[in-house]
Amino acid sequence: MNSKNHFFKNMIRLAFPIAMQQLLVSCAQLVDTAMVTRLGNVAVSAVGISSRWIFLMNLFYFGISSGSSALISQFWGAKEKRNIQKSYGTALIFGFGVAALFTCALSFFPHQLLRVFSNEQEVIDASGYIRIVAFMCVFSAFNQVSCTALRATERVNPPLFTSIASVVLNSVLNYILIYGKLGIPALGLRGAAIATLTSTAFQSVLLLIVLRSSKEIFNEHLKHFFALSKSFVRRFSVVCLPVVANEVAWAIGTNIYAMVFARQGSECYAGYTVFSSVEQVAFVFFVGICHACAIMTGKTIGEGNEKGAYKLAQKFVIMTPIIGIITGTVLALARHPMLSLLEIETQGAYDIAAKLIMLYCFWLPIRNIPYTLIVGTFRAGGDTKIGVLFDCLSLYLIGVPLVVYLGLFAKVDFVYLIIAMYLGEDIPKTILSIWRFVSKKWIRNLTDR
Repeated sequence: MNSKNHFFKNMIRLAFPIAMQQLLVSCAQLVDTAMVTRLGNVAVSAVGISSRWIFLMNLFYFGISSGSSALISQFWGAKEKRNIQKSYGTALIFGFGVAALFTCALSFFPHQLLRVFSNEQEVIDASGYIRIVAFMCVFSAFNQVSCTALRATERVNPPLFTSIASVVLNSVLNYILIYGKLGIPALGLRGAAIATLTSTAFQSVLLLIVLRSSKEIFNEHLKHFFALSKSFVRRFSVVCLPVVANEVAWAIGTNIYAMVFARQGSECYAGYTVFSSVEQVAFVFFVGICHACAIMTGKTIGEGNEKGAYKLAQKFVIMTPIIGIITGTVLALARHPMLSLLEIETQGAYDIAAKLIMLYCFWLPIRNIPYTLIVGTFRAGGDTKIGVLFDCLSLYLIGVPLVVYLGLFAKVDFVYLIIAMYLGEDIPKTILSIWRFVSKKWIRNLTDR
C-alpha cells in the first residue's frame, strides 16, 4: 500500500504541473481560434495551415528535447551533474540550428509553404501571419529545451508558472491587437501573430531568469554547457537523432494528412481546425502522464533498478486507457457547450467539428497507448530507434496511402477520412508497441555506471 501511495503521490506531483502547463497552452490555442473565427473561415484556414509548419518545427524541438530528456533523466538518477549540463547545452545547439532553418523558410517562402496545403488563393494571400510568427522560432527552441531539462530534473513548477504568464500575455495582446482596443488599430491576423511572438519571447526571458537563479546544475558558467567533446556529441546524437527522425517522420505523415484535409474545402478544414484546438485540450492529461512516466522510469533506470523501472512503466500503460475512457466521456458531454463558445462562421463547419469530437471520444482509450509507450517508456529506457520503425510502418504503409486514396481519389465524406486515419495508424502501432514493451528490450542504461 505504501508503495502504491508513493507511486501515485510522485506521479501526481510530476504529472499535474505538466498537464496544467499543456492545458494552458491548449486553452491559449483555443482562445486564439475563438478570436480568429470572428474573422471568417478563410482566416481560420490560414492560421490552421500556417500552424502545420509551426507544428512541424515544434516537433523538431520536441524530438531534440525528448531525446535529451532520456539522457538527462537517467543522468539525474545517477547524479551525473556535468553530463546533465552537457546534454542541455547540446540540445540548445541542435534546437537553435533548427530555429535558424525555419526562420529563413517562413520569412522568405511563405506563399510556397502555404500552397503545399491549400490551393485557395485567399488563404495563400494571408501570408503576413506566417512571416511575423517566423521570428518566434528561436524563442520556441529555447523554451522547449529548457522546460524539458527542468522537468527531467524534477523541477516541474517553473515551466508551469512561465507558461501561465506567457498565456495570459498572449490572450490579452490577442484581444487588443486583433480587434483594435485601447486606441490601437485593429490588425486582424497580423495582431494574432504579433501577440504569439511577444508572449513566446516573454516566456524565454522568464525561463532565463529561472535558470540563472537556480542553486544547482543550471546556474553555472556557460563553458560547463558548451565545452563539448566529440565523443559526448556522438553519444548525444545516437540517442537524440532517432527521436528527431521519429518526430519528423510522424510530422511529415500528419502534414500529408493535413494536405488532404485542406483540399476538402475551407469549410471542412475550418471545422477540422476547431476540432484540433478542442482535441489538444483533452490531450493534456496524456501529456502529463507520458512525461511523468518518462521522468520516473528514466530516473529509476539511471539508479540501476531495471526491474523497478519496468513495474513503474507497466502502471502507466494500464492507466492510459482508463484515463482515455474518463476523458472521452467528459469531452463528449461537453462538446456542444465548448463549440457554442466559438463564433464559427458556418453551420457546416460547426457540424464537422462536433462529429470529429465525438469520433475522437470513442477512439481516445486506444489512441494514446502507443504515445505513452513510445514517447514516455521506450525513450526513457534509451530505446529511441524503435519509434521510427513503428511510425513508418503504420503511417507510410497504411495510414497515409489510405487517407490519400480516400480523400483525393475516392472523394469520401470528410468524417470517413478521419476514421481511416485513426484505424490505419493506431491499430498496428498499438499492437507493435505492446509487443515491444512486454519484451523488455527497451530497457537500456545510458549513464556512466
